[in-house]
Parts: sequence; C-alpha cells; structure tokens
Amino acid sequence: RFISPSFNSQGWTQSFDLNSVAYGTSPAFTVHQEHPSGAQYATYLQAIAETNELSVKTGTDVTAVNARDGGFDVEVKPAKGGIKTTLKSRYVVWAAGEFQYP
Repeated sequence: RFISPSFNSQGWTQSFDLNSVAYGTSPAFTVHQEHPSGAQYATYLQAIAETNELSVKTGTDVTAVNARDGGFDVEVKPAKGGIKTTLKSRYVVWAAGEFQYP
C-alpha cells in the first residue's frame, strides 16, 4: 500500500503537505495523525469546506463534464437515484486517489 507523506515540514515540498488540498493546511495537523485514515481525511476535507464556505455536493455521481467559455458544465445525479442536474463551475479538480471510498 502506498502511503504518501502527511506532515508539513519537508524540504522537497517547501513545507507543503502532499495530502493537503489548500496551501498552508495539513490533514496531519488537523486530525493529529501522520497518515490519516479515509474517515480522518474526510474530516479534514469537511473542515476545509466549512472554513472556506465551499458549496460541496456529497452523495452525487458526476455523469459528464463539458468545457464551456469561462468554465465547465458538470452533470450530476444523486448516487441513490433522482433527477440529473447541471452545475456551473470555473474549475474542475479530478481527485481520485486512495481515499475515494472513505
């Protein structure tokens, strides 16, 4: 199993935690664990979303991403079935990794 560093004082990264999603943050610092579990990492992501007042949609499946002027149309539907909707976004981050199933 690959475990990437999760601490914020490595010279080769100029104090940037490889598991962080926002510069100057560290999941290791936030959850007090050098190698966070999926559940602990989800806690870190939730804290980042709340602190930055991000509009995060959980329990959704992305069915399509289409480029448009100034951003993207992201088609989503509830994971447990329901009506498909289209979200507008300036940025899309593909973030699949070892924690995709916390």
